[in-house]
Amino acid sequence: MKGLILICIALFFLSGCGRNAEQDVETILASELLESYGIAINRPQQPYHFIDGIEDLRLEVALYVRGEYGIYYFTPGGWNDRLIAQFVRISEDGIRFAKDWLGYTGEPLIFIYNITEPDPDHPFPIWGGGGVLGSTTYISMSVDLMPSLIVHEAVHAILRRQERQSNFPQPPETSRWGWAQFLEEGLCDVIDFLFFMETEHNYDPNRYRRHRRDIQNHLHHEALNMLRFHNNFEDEAEFGHRYPKLMSNETAASFIYFLLEHKGSVEDFMRVFEDIYLMEEVFGESMEDMIVVWLTYLERFK
Repeated sequence: MKGLILICIALFFLSGCGRNAEQDVETILASELLESYGIAINRPQQPYHFIDGIEDLRLEVALYVRGEYGIYYFTPGGWNDRLIAQFVRISEDGIRFAKDWLGYTGEPLIFIYNITEPDPDHPFPIWGGGGVLGSTTYISMSVDLMPSLIVHEAVHAILRRQERQSNFPQPPETSRWGWAQFLEEGLCDVIDFLFFMETEHNYDPNRYRRHRRDIQNHLHHEALNMLRFHNNFEDEAEFGHRYPKLMSNETAASFIYFLLEHKGSVEDFMRVFEDIYLMEEVFGESMEDMIVVWLTYLERFK
């Protein structure tokens, strides 16, 4: 029995190592695994992808896949066929989910994925996050965390292409998050959460580990944690005086999820997303009063 356990442990670690072991480009191009999934892997026509709208910014790419809903470039280093298959399948399903949710029928999205930490002299040395640059979405982070950001960034990219922007206020300039548009960030998190809940892609179980017994209300639990941690968002220098309780990804996501669960449709929310002054017309309460209703609702999860 002891020998069998040791064999199982060895196989577990070997399978994990195999999943993350880097393959050279030629091996990936010849992958039967990718072929079995119907994924056509190719070399790009040129070794750099130029970011439109940002002068002289080009990112090195080694491989790409053209899917139905997205075009996916992979930077050199760290990849194997299993990882590429995983990322392409999550991306295709995730982008389709986000497109359907937002009613987007335009061109495929463009993504660049990087899973090796960049050198300081890298032309765009972001690590541990992502963003939309022109018409391209760039995500640069460790392989185990990246899948949880794909749908989130796809929502940002689709909103840019639809030219949909919320007039929700940003935090004050004195805030460390002064650049953030939290109603949009919250929407990205909600759509990613719904994708995780409604599809077969169990790509980030650790993210929801704390609330696995009540995962349906994960976003509300996270909002409560943030309200406690930030002393109910009373610091005006950080959160301002206009809707301070919604000045984080977590609280904004919980608020949006509450509206969708109990107050109205996706179409109703998107009207308010684009013009928050329609809140009373659409949902029957002013923004201030609806925040109070939402905070009262959160009390049941304490």
